[in-house]
Amino acid sequence: MSRRALSTPDRAHVTASPAGGPWPSPQRPEPAVERAPRRRRHEHPTEHGHPTEHEHPSGQARFAGRGVDAVCQIAIGLAIFGVYLGVAHGLAVSRSAADARGADLLAAERWLHIAATEPLNNALRGHTALEILAAWEYATTYIITTFGLLGVLWARADPTYRWARDSLAVTTLLGVACFALWPTTPPRLLPGERFVDIVAIHHPPLSWGGGPVSAGANQFAAMPSLHVAWAVWMVVASMRARRVGPAGRAFGAAHLGVTMLVVLATANHYVLDLVAGGAAVAVAAPVAGGMGRRATASGTRRVAAADELFLHVQTATNPQYVGGVAVLDTSLGAPPTLDALRRHVAARLSAMSRLTRRVVPAGRLRHHRWASDGDIDLSWHVRETHLPAPGGQAALDGLVARLSVTPLDPDRPPWRIWLVRGLGAHRVAVVVIVHHAVADGLGVVALLRHLLDLPSPPDPHRPQDLHPPPDLHAPTDPHLPANLHGPTDLRSPTNLHPPADSVTTSPGGPAPGPGRARRLARVARTPVTRPATVVSGLVSLARDGAAPPMTLSGPLGRSRAYLTTSWSLPAVRSCAHRLEVTVTDLLLAAVGSAATAAVAAAGEEPSGQVLRAAVPVTMRMPGSNQHGVPRGPGNLTAALRLDVPLGPMPPDRRAEQITRRARGRRASGRLPASAAALRLMGALPAPLHRAAARSVYRARFFTAIVSNMRGAPRPLELLGCPLRDVFPIVPLAAQVPLSVGALGWNDRYCVAATVDPARLDPVLFGTALRAALAELTSPELTSPELTSAELTGRARTSPPPGRPLARSA
Repeated sequence: MSRRALSTPDRAHVTASPAGGPWPSPQRPEPAVERAPRRRRHEHPTEHGHPTEHEHPSGQARFAGRGVDAVCQIAIGLAIFGVYLGVAHGLAVSRSAADARGADLLAAERWLHIAATEPLNNALRGHTALEILAAWEYATTYIITTFGLLGVLWARADPTYRWARDSLAVTTLLGVACFALWPTTPPRLLPGERFVDIVAIHHPPLSWGGGPVSAGANQFAAMPSLHVAWAVWMVVASMRARRVGPAGRAFGAAHLGVTMLVVLATANHYVLDLVAGGAAVAVAAPVAGGMGRRATASGTRRVAAADELFLHVQTATNPQYVGGVAVLDTSLGAPPTLDALRRHVAARLSAMSRLTRRVVPAGRLRHHRWASDGDIDLSWHVRETHLPAPGGQAALDGLVARLSVTPLDPDRPPWRIWLVRGLGAHRVAVVVIVHHAVADGLGVVALLRHLLDLPSPPDPHRPQDLHPPPDLHAPTDPHLPANLHGPTDLRSPTNLHPPADSVTTSPGGPAPGPGRARRLARVARTPVTRPATVVSGLVSLARDGAAPPMTLSGPLGRSRAYLTTSWSLPAVRSCAHRLEVTVTDLLLAAVGSAATAAVAAAGEEPSGQVLRAAVPVTMRMPGSNQHGVPRGPGNLTAALRLDVPLGPMPPDRRAEQITRRARGRRASGRLPASAAALRLMGALPAPLHRAAARSVYRARFFTAIVSNMRGAPRPLELLGCPLRDVFPIVPLAAQVPLSVGALGWNDRYCVAATVDPARLDPVLFGTALRAALAELTSPELTSPELTSAELTGRARTSPPPGRPLARSA
């Protein structure tokens, strides 16, 4: 169906912001949000153990996430160097013809009275110290200065870098083409003349063109002089650069003058070679400018390697969509309307420019690219739906399971927002679905934060509702588990069994990591320690090997179940503090208890089996002006693979075992190593990148995804309606049948699971997960339901509900 056919008569449009801007765009005012109080020196920048999003306030952080780009730039240079070597060694050169061209150039200069090579060579002859200096200058400085300036422009993210790189490449290729078509003998090798080859006499050891490396040099590359061409390029590039000061420009001009004297005095070039070198730069500069203008006009940019991974691994039955489900309280005002929500999104869209870009599909040899979409059709992106009676949280979860696997229009920016009515008295929901290539889990949190506002001051003339609905009461005891969805929220058949035609999963985002992992991530950013840390981490990842086999893993079906439950965040933190573990480890322990029950229900013995969970850890840093608002679109995560022992045991003891097992992995360099490996994979050609992504993002290396994320610490509202709960949507991977996401938001700990009912019983899994969380957060209370250990025993002695579970291959 065409895009126009999908539009409705009341379609609302918003013009896309310029391509390529960050999220949020620094050129545009950000939405009104609270300002964070200045953090005290002893306070940690995150909540319940979470390294956060990236910004680049310092020189160390400036290089974050640019490893793949650096490899690509080096690869371009090596490719051009390969062309030079091919011309130098692949083409036969007639020495007599090259000598004749050199003699003609020298004769023309003498006729024009500009033959400066011979008098300068004679003047330098006999001054040993100057000869040595000239030889060193000729053999070394043209490489150091040229690529030094190019490296500085790249490192400082100078806007002129792309032009500088392209113009240098065109200049070099013009010179190489001239070497191939018109090889010319330099003055120092010209027969019958009395030039002294000073560079050959005093050539610096191991420099280009002398000694052991002389075989790579082209001896008949006099016309044009690339030494002078590169020096002229350096002057022009430093003048155009925004981040090169007057001293750098003066150095470039001085370097050009010295280079011109040296190439003539050492008899390596004619005066006309210098003129040709300058002409090559004059041709290359506008060509490079035109290349940049065409790239800007096309509005396309390659999808980053970490983002493209999710485009490669998605399938028709397993789309990689992340998202969030926000439940709003409408007891104190009118619920938001669809038109109001669309106007609100349109007003905030300029601060989320990634949402104005669509994905250009990859070709056989081409990577995916971002392209500007022009007008954004909000009548398609922002929709409204009603839950069937009687509504409720179970019906909402069933809707989310279907929406999260419904394919997005590939010709539009890959996101949608749904306003959901019929949830219950004084409640509506907003469901956000975004492709994982657009954002990771914290990116979705940032999206929600930019749509939300601080609560408005209470109106003294407005009557207050003194009787809010019962399900919105918060528990007064911080240790009391707060399940806002009732005791059957994880067991409703409507919730757990979506229609058979529903496709796969829900997408996943980064999880907060432990404090030690956070500290290691900061240390690994430093230029001195990062290489050693990455190498050590790669060795550790190789030693980890494949994930231990687990009963639940295997080919996935098309159906998904989405399960939600909400708890008191202070109670969860109190439990973590009491057990001296992280909140992530508590979540892993609860997942381990639920997986134990599911394995027992499948007729297998869970004792001795291990669930290896991929725990995404964001490498981002928080935005400097908005507490809890991560900066930057896309995915900037690493993954810890932590082992969760299965078998009957109390969840608190399981959490302690997880912490002991994970201690070594968190202290190693696995986090920066896995992030570096993902970026380096992006430097591969598209087919190899696709194959590598699909080989690592599967059950061979992990058997579950568990993501623990940090949200906003303060009350927020959308269109005047307070936010109650926010549940993440986390996707599955190939042959990985379960994913669990948790989000701490305004003292609520919202947990959501996506499972494949073809591999495990979702009713039993959800019940056991809730029972484990209840035991952890209120161990002194008697749970009204079975404990996780009792559920495991009952699953072992009872036949599994429904059809038998398929066994692992």
